[in-house]
Amino acid sequence: MGGVRRFTRGRRIQRLTSIIISLVAVAILGYLVYRQKEILFSYPWQINPALYLLSFFVFSIDLFLVAIIWGWIMNTIGKRLDYQKHIRYYIISNIAKRIPGTLWYIASRAQFYQKEGIDYRLTSLASGIELAVSIMSGVLVSLLFAIPIVLNYGLNPLVLAGILLVGILLLHPRVTDWIFRLLKVEATQFGYQRTIQWLIAYVPAWIFGGIVLFIIANSFIPIPLHQIGYVIGSWSLVGIVSYLLFFSPSNLGVTEVGLSLLLANIMPAPIAVILAITTRIAIILYEIIWALIWLNVKSSSSG
Repeated sequence: MGGVRRFTRGRRIQRLTSIIISLVAVAILGYLVYRQKEILFSYPWQINPALYLLSFFVFSIDLFLVAIIWGWIMNTIGKRLDYQKHIRYYIISNIAKRIPGTLWYIASRAQFYQKEGIDYRLTSLASGIELAVSIMSGVLVSLLFAIPIVLNYGLNPLVLAGILLVGILLLHPRVTDWIFRLLKVEATQFGYQRTIQWLIAYVPAWIFGGIVLFIIANSFIPIPLHQIGYVIGSWSLVGIVSYLLFFSPSNLGVTEVGLSLLLANIMPAPIAVILAITTRIAIILYEIIWALIWLNVKSSSSG
């Protein structure tokens, strides 16, 4: 009974924390809009379908790139499968990231791969490696594009280097070998060479994500091309923070707040808020479109 009570109390604390985080995020976004609310009524809002189609195209490249990297990781540390299966499992399970909670998408992946005879422990381990590689590559992109942003907010760029160092240590062969033995997983091809390859391959994914944001931003307000580096840097910095909050009860709204605060330096704050929210909605819709496409492809091939 005591264990049940502790579990129930823990769930209540998680829900309460999630609600508090979300309310704080909404309050910050609301304040940014209210502070310059007249802009919302005077700004000549317009929708440019061509730019949204372009953003969908760039997002699609980004999505398939990370799906291929995921398949590469799985084929390295587990049973080799056709990349089409990896891409399908990645894209469909990726929707579960949008469900409140932390590990739903990993559970969804594990369910797919268990049908292929791959133990859930290996899928979970591969997901952890993917997360670490993604964070490390995000740090590299931030070091390339976001140093001025970091310095502007009085932060030390060495913090980024520290995150990168921690990631390198976590993926050290001795550490990973110990984890593999602990989980009774064999991965003879895994090592620093593979990690570096995945790390480099993931860098364009972060850049493409920033380009998607830049394209959608231009549907709201013209942004000079020379600002694209700032937008990419903002995207990577906020993305790193979101990933670092992976195991928190909720990071709902954190991305929108971060993007709004950073982009408010190159556009009016209310527009930055609308842009951040619109970008999240657009990306979710793009993910759903591709998930439905892959579900339909499977259904058609089965029929």
